This record gives sequence, structure tokens and C-alpha cells, in this order.
Amino acid sequence: MSKPGESFESQIALILHSAGFVIKEQPHKVMYQGKQMGDLDVLAQDPLTDTILGVSCKDWHGQTPGSEQFSHLVEMLEFENLKYGIFASSGFIADTLPPRAEHVREKKGLNIVLLDHKEITKLKNFAYSKQITEIEDYFRTRLGLISNKKRTIGDEIRAQKAIVTGRTIECERSLPVNFWNESPRYIINNQDLLPSESTLKLEPYLVVDYNLHVEARHPGTGKLLKERDDSDIVIVDAVHGRILPENDPIFKHLKQYYTNAEVHLSIQEKGFTIRKTESSVNQREIVRMIRDQIAAQNEIRAYYTTAKNEEKQKIVRPRAEDVHIIGPYLIHVPIWDVKFHLGSKVYRRTYFGYDDDDVILDEMSKCQIKSCKHNTNSICIACYSTICDNHSRPCSTCSKILCELCASTCIDCRTNFCKEHKPLTVCGICKLILCQNCSTVECKECKTLTCSNHREKCIQCNDSVCDSHIIAKKYTLLTKNFCSQSCLNNFDEIYKSSGMFGKFKKIIRK
Repeated sequence: MSKPGESFESQIALILHSAGFVIKEQPHKVMYQGKQMGDLDVLAQDPLTDTILGVSCKDWHGQTPGSEQFSHLVEMLEFENLKYGIFASSGFIADTLPPRAEHVREKKGLNIVLLDHKEITKLKNFAYSKQITEIEDYFRTRLGLISNKKRTIGDEIRAQKAIVTGRTIECERSLPVNFWNESPRYIINNQDLLPSESTLKLEPYLVVDYNLHVEARHPGTGKLLKERDDSDIVIVDAVHGRILPENDPIFKHLKQYYTNAEVHLSIQEKGFTIRKTESSVNQREIVRMIRDQIAAQNEIRAYYTTAKNEEKQKIVRPRAEDVHIIGPYLIHVPIWDVKFHLGSKVYRRTYFGYDDDDVILDEMSKCQIKSCKHNTNSICIACYSTICDNHSRPCSTCSKILCELCASTCIDCRTNFCKEHKPLTVCGICKLILCQNCSTVECKECKTLTCSNHREKCIQCNDSVCDSHIIAKKYTLLTKNFCSQSCLNNFDEIYKSSGMFGKFKKIIRK
């Protein structure tokens, strides 16, 4: 079963992400002719083969998913024209499903991997211990995914980092590290984007879980006049003794996930540094202070009528001893502090190691071109600026992404090129580049290559001529361009010999 605060679907998505798959949607609605036919709990993509796979997750109590649920997954995959899928169950899987999976593979070409509790536990252990290769091999072998991706320098760096081991840090209670010192997933060209400095900070926080029940009863009859139940948590910075406000990102994160903290967790340095901060507060004193505050904040006042028909007020002030403390729990929160040194630029990202959707600081998140504030989706390979979709310019030859300031752009068709594939041909007038498709027009007179901004077509013969050789003459209110004196003379001759209507047709013709 999934842990509190972490859905079963999220666990499966985490395992796939650990194997290098990109989580596209969670969940994904399956639509047909404007109607929703169902959904897939997770939609993931293999970045090496661009293969999309759909996932169905069954987190059931006391029931075993069987043929009906499997058939639904097959139907959803067929609606979406997908050939790969995963059927995951938090418990057992019916004995009828393995032969059915084999049947749909042979008859329909659908490759579906079956995951039960035992297999998922094995994969989760791989993910928590960062045995990424094992998870990737597991899915690639069973799904039949073969990558033709060539090995890069980035792959070699990762391989070297994988074998570097450092000291092991023990934590009595800590949220597990599910996400690692990796490049942001929202950057589409992040394949070789590796952090230069990585520190995993284990910061201590005291989570005080409490409840309190306060009653005000009629002094004479004992009838309940008013009551209050207060049950919540207080989170304290265990280094400085500061109570966190509810809008603090640490408070929001721990309130959602603190029950998932593992006992006696060991974390080993692997290409990064671990910095564990020890608690320096007196837990007993902190708890005493919190109980006093909670008691003071929960005073209740109630009005009642005496036997003599007099209205009086009753004030009930709970004692500190009435506050029942369920904790406290001293929990270390894993926080990544990662820096990327890219050319002359340095980016810093700080995010939770348990759930990287909660980002504390991200200097890569916004586009840097022309003070744009749109969200980043890539990085320029030339200047390393973070860029949004509006300011990215992929090279038309190799698809490497550049910003609009670094891309070489054909002046005519606006096709973009990187430095390596920049065309050598340019306009003879403005010296701006012209791609192969646009560098075909020469001046009739001087044979100079020209862009569309620095040439005109002769009204008489329709040949192109550059700015330097244009012969222009005004007819009534319109100016006509000619490539030569000969074309001008021919036009003039016909124009003068035409009647008024003929002249009008002649001068409006483009």
C-alpha cells in the first residue's frame, strides 16, 4: 500500500522517473469524439526512443485486479494508439493476467508489463538506493525498448560519479531521498546538463503533533454549553528554536509528508556532499512552551442562565496539561542545494529531496531573454541562457536549441541555424545570411546574391535586380521599377501608345 501523503500512482511515477522516463501526465484523460472514455493513471515517455507508455494503477484493499481491469487498460492503449503499457497492483495480480498479457502481445502487438507488490517493492528499493541502471534495464528488457542513442560525455561523467562513494550519514528519522541532484525535468535539452556542485542538506525540524478538547458546561445542570476540539501540528526549527509560520514552504512540506519519515535511514555520498545539521534546542523546553501557547489560545467563553433567570458568562481556560502531545518527532528534511556552472553563468536550485515539486529556489525557472518572465523550457547551447518557447530557436539541421540572440537566422525565410551549420552565403547588400533555399536570386545586371529586402522585380520582364541597379520612374502617382533602360523604353513605348484605359491598366499592374 502507498504511504500517507503519497499516492500509489505517484510511487509508480517516481519509479519510472528514476529509470529516466519523463512523466508527461498524471493522470491522462482518454478522449474519443469529444467524450472521455476513461483515463490512464500515468503517461510516460522514454526519451531515448520517444516511446510513449500508458500506466494503469490499482491500489485496492482486499481485492485482486483481474481480466476486467486488464481489458480496460488494453482498450485505453488502443484508443491512444500506444503499443506499450504497465499494469501495476499494490497487492496481488490474478493468475489469469500473465497469459492474457502474452496473448495481447502476440495478437495485438501490445507490450504490457505486470507489476505486483513484490516487483514494486524491489523497484522502490532500487530507486531509494539510486540503482538507476537496474530499474532502467528492468523496464527496457520487459518492454522490449532498444535505444540507438550514442554514448556521450555526459554518460561517461554519470558513470564515473556512480562509482564514487563517500561517507555514510545516519539519521534517526528522515524523509527518504526520492529525487536526486539532477537537471530540471522541465528543460527539454537537459541530457548533458550536470550540476557542478551538489550538497544534500539534512536539516532538523521538531514536529509536535497534539490534540486538545475543551468543554464549558452549565454549573448547575452540567449541560454542555460549548466545546472546542483542536488537533494540529506545530513545526519548530530545531537549530534556532523558531516556530514556523503556516505559509513557510518547510511547514507546508512537512505537514504533508512528515508521516512518511523513515526510522534509521542511511544515506551514502555518491558524487555529492552530505551536510547534516544536528538539533541544538531543548526539546522538553520547546514542548512546554508549545503546550502553554496552545492552552492560552484555546480559552472558550459561554453564556448560561441561572435558576434565578440571570445571564452569566463562564470562562474555561485549559491547562497546559490538557494538551495531549502525540509526538514530538525530530525529523531531518533532505534539501538539495545544487549549482550549475555553465560558461559564464551560475545557476542555483534548492529543492526538497523527497518531492522536487516543492522548489525553494530555482534560478533556472524563468526565461532570461529581454527580461521575459515566461517559464523556461530549454537552455541555449551557445550562451547558456535559460529560454522559453517564444525565445528558443532550434537549428534546422541538428535541432540543437539556441536563443534568438545566438541563432543565425536566414533573413528571408527566418530559418535558424547553429554556428556549426550556419550558411556561408549572404546577401551582397546587407551581408545577412541566406539559407540554401533562399540564396538563389541574383541581380540580373551585376549577378550579386540579394535578399528580398534589397531587390525588386522588373515590371517589364519580371527579372530581379539589386538596389544599386534599379531604374525607377514615376507614372502618375505610382513608381515602377525596371532592370534596364531597355525595359524602361519598351514599357514607355507601349504606355504612350495606349489609350487612357490602357494606360491606367498599365500603371496599376504589379
